[in-house]
Amino acid sequence: LYVGITRARIHLALSWALARAPGGRQSRKPSRFLNGVAPQASGDNTPSRPRRSKGVTPRCRVCNATLTAPAAIVLRRCEGCPSDIDETLLAELKDWRLRTSKEMSVPAYVVFTDNTLIAIAETLPSDDAALVAIPGIGARKLEQYGA
Repeated sequence: LYVGITRARIHLALSWALARAPGGRQSRKPSRFLNGVAPQASGDNTPSRPRRSKGVTPRCRVCNATLTAPAAIVLRRCEGCPSDIDETLLAELKDWRLRTSKEMSVPAYVVFTDNTLIAIAETLPSDDAALVAIPGIGARKLEQYGA
């Protein structure tokens, strides 16, 4: 954005989508990075609410400590807490991920990251709700890879 703004010679047009998909909710706002730059953007520089706005602080499932590191949040445990991982399952998941990524012609991490696979192998989700509860797995990934 900075390069685009500073390289504009005569005219600069800024725009954003009102919805992610055609017919979607019409509640999208301009990026907060446009505050003070775009004429219609407000000067309010207060950050928007964080994505985890449900008031739930992620905690370690072993020692109940507050988790702050992204990898620890995905794994739902501190780095120092013991892992109860099923190594055989993790190897099978990594093999499945590699095959799937080759079929789709995408890097393996696009399918699932290593930490997401580790979280699956540790928590052993038994249904869709438990699978979606793992950070890194949303509705789209559930639909694509849930089975």
